[in-house]
Amino acid sequence: MKKAAVVVLALLVGVAVAGCFGPRNVTRQVDDWLNQQYVDQPWLVGNVISHTIINIVMGICWFVDDIIDIYWFWVKDAWPIGSGKGTPFHHQAVTAPAGK
Repeated sequence: MKKAAVVVLALLVGVAVAGCFGPRNVTRQVDDWLNQQYVDQPWLVGNVISHTIINIVMGICWFVDDIIDIYWFWVKDAWPIGSGKGTPFHHQAVTAPAGK
């Protein structure tokens, strides 16, 4: 059972890093949220969150995006099956807090 899990995990990682690059929606949404939080509270985000929590969160987001982007690349974007055009990610505009 453990060998099968290791093989499946190795296959997932191998396929994920084999050139299938999609829009990275999860990672970019977290990045947009973090940028907005930095505008609102730069000391907290710049010192506490960015050096502790966000590194772990971004690692998880990259892993999730690697798996999701296999679908986006091969089904939505790649020419033989998909449209032949990449899927864009539309970033949120960062808004300054009132009074600044």
